[in-house]
Amino acid sequence: MKNCFILGIYSITIKTPFSFIKTMSEFITSISSTLELEDYSVDLLPAFITESGHFKTWRDLFPEETVFPFLKSKMVDTLELHSLEDFKKLIEADAMFHFGPDVQKQILKNMYNFWLDNSESSQLEMPIKDFSHFGNQVKALFSDSESILPVRCFQSNYVELFDYLLERDGLHRLDSGRFPDYTLPYYGVTNNHIEITRRGLEAGLSVSKDVLDAAIKQKNLEMFNLLREHKVKFTAKTLEMAAKLGLPEMYEYFLRCAINNDMFKNYVFKTIHNKANLEYLLLRSGTDMTSINGTELLEECISETCGAEIVQMVNAYFTKPDDTKTLLETMCQFRPGSRHIKKQVVYNDDLELFVYLQSNGFLINEHLIDYAIENKTRKLTPGFLKRQLALQQIKELEKGLEKEKE
Repeated sequence: MKNCFILGIYSITIKTPFSFIKTMSEFITSISSTLELEDYSVDLLPAFITESGHFKTWRDLFPEETVFPFLKSKMVDTLELHSLEDFKKLIEADAMFHFGPDVQKQILKNMYNFWLDNSESSQLEMPIKDFSHFGNQVKALFSDSESILPVRCFQSNYVELFDYLLERDGLHRLDSGRFPDYTLPYYGVTNNHIEITRRGLEAGLSVSKDVLDAAIKQKNLEMFNLLREHKVKFTAKTLEMAAKLGLPEMYEYFLRCAINNDMFKNYVFKTIHNKANLEYLLLRSGTDMTSINGTELLEECISETCGAEIVQMVNAYFTKPDDTKTLLETMCQFRPGSRHIKKQVVYNDDLELFVYLQSNGFLINEHLIDYAIENKTRKLTPGFLKRQLALQQIKELEKGLEKEKE
């Protein structure tokens, strides 16, 4: 059975399914010999082997085995380096065994000291890109400049390398602000790397106030909650970002902050760019909206050319049940200067919004036709707009005749 397991581990190399291999005892014996498998006494294995991911998986399958079969050419019994061959062998061993973080950190330390002090380190060969995640960390340690290396840790989720640098150089040196534009956790957040961001926060790295903004932009709720747990500070811009781009869970968290910090109106006005957040605010949050002028909010929706669903939602919310006209219709009646459909609606080629505004009394003019020609619209075509303008003129003429009769 133990040979079956080992061959199963390397079935990708020999292109043979595990279920097929274990039924071929003669083939197993042949391959085992070719692979030079050797039985190692479990009691004599070093701790970094017995604590590795591969060994634990093997032990779960074979809890009573006293010997551990493994490739003789790939087995390592120490983390020390004395030659270029040791350097290469440890990288390969990690890819096979999946060593724990503390072991990987120790290997990085030993490798750096080998490179720094040992004359045998000449012509040090780096692992190929993406040979393994740990191999990439080794490559970064010896390829990137000391100034950019901490940034690379957060960009690529190199937790073990960061821990080694933290031990080697100390927090003050890593957090000295030598990095371009942002604090280190920002690079972890923008690349959606939870592990390295958490480690950086636990280590006490400085965190700029725009880090929460980045998590909101990424719509990464797990990252957002991690930053909240560590009480990362934020600004008014963060609240605007949550309203405009954030998930409803993010929006809900900052809603109370906006109310408490007298930023509610601005928060609501930014919300019109996010349908999910607007639905939460108007239909589910139970928030008192009496301080918000519905007409101003609708004008902002139209000015920003929000979609028809947004305009409909705001119009419906602020139209009272006993009103004979919708709020949009009332605006057209009492604010004639604002009753024309804006050219941005044509620029966006938003037929649905155009029809909805028209149905609530908004008018079009000849300038929209010129704008449609200029932008080669496919829904609000010049021909369509000409027809709508002609119908509008007929209606206006009919209204004028009715008034004369009165």
